[in-house]
Amino acid sequence: MMRKREPAAVFPAVLAVCTLLLHLLWTRGIYGTLSEDTCETELFRQMKVTPEIFREAEEFAGEYSCDPMEVLSVIMILERLEPADSFRLEYDTWVRAVEVLGKKREAAFDAMTDAYRAVFGGLECFPLTSEDADGGSFYYENSFGEPRNYGGSRIHEGCDVFGEQPQRGIYPVLSVCDGYVEKIGWLPLGGYRIGIRSRDGGYFYYAHLDSYGREFQVGDTVRAGEILGLMGDTGYGEKGSRGKFPVHLHFGCYIRTAHQEELSVNSYPILQILEDQKR
Repeated sequence: MMRKREPAAVFPAVLAVCTLLLHLLWTRGIYGTLSEDTCETELFRQMKVTPEIFREAEEFAGEYSCDPMEVLSVIMILERLEPADSFRLEYDTWVRAVEVLGKKREAAFDAMTDAYRAVFGGLECFPLTSEDADGGSFYYENSFGEPRNYGGSRIHEGCDVFGEQPQRGIYPVLSVCDGYVEKIGWLPLGGYRIGIRSRDGGYFYYAHLDSYGREFQVGDTVRAGEILGLMGDTGYGEKGSRGKFPVHLHFGCYIRTAHQEELSVNSYPILQILEDQKR
């Protein structure tokens, strides 16, 4: 005759099975979000990192003495690259996530961390200042990925920042980070532009300048806050073309991935974070 198992004995077994299933689902969710190609996906390139999430990563890293870009990566993976501003990372969750990622997704996790570091590492100042232009504010919108047609069908690979005064040559354009000049000169699309490679590997692109801050040469060292030039409206034509669109700064950011030497990512969150840091 079979003995009936007492409810008290059944409950721990059921609880253990449920806990195991939840862990498997949680682990599968992490693995499902992260792969070798994650950094090249459209969702990742949108860089849905708000100032609140960036602060959460920095504060958590400061409290527990860990790498803020690893923390940011974990947050984004746990939230499937679209975290709510209210998200808060618990230490136990952090430990479990790092352990799981280290077992089967270490290379992909390192690649994501490097990508976030290239975009957000070493940021120090907003790319425009109005101190020498009698004050005034700046405004910008998230226009990354919007269609453009000059030079053929394409998408907008940056964010346009406009000044309160729509005049060329009055707003200094500043380097957002330390780095060196990688590219400089005229482009039909970007007009007078300069590209700065940061110490963390990100490539920051400043276009439509009216003039340069000095006679930059490729390889020159640039410090965060250094004047790169003045905001203008150059481009969309032969060298020296002006006035074909409103005065603004086109600010872009590019990263290197396993398959792409230069991949654009949304620079709008960078502007938001830098503006938030000024407050």
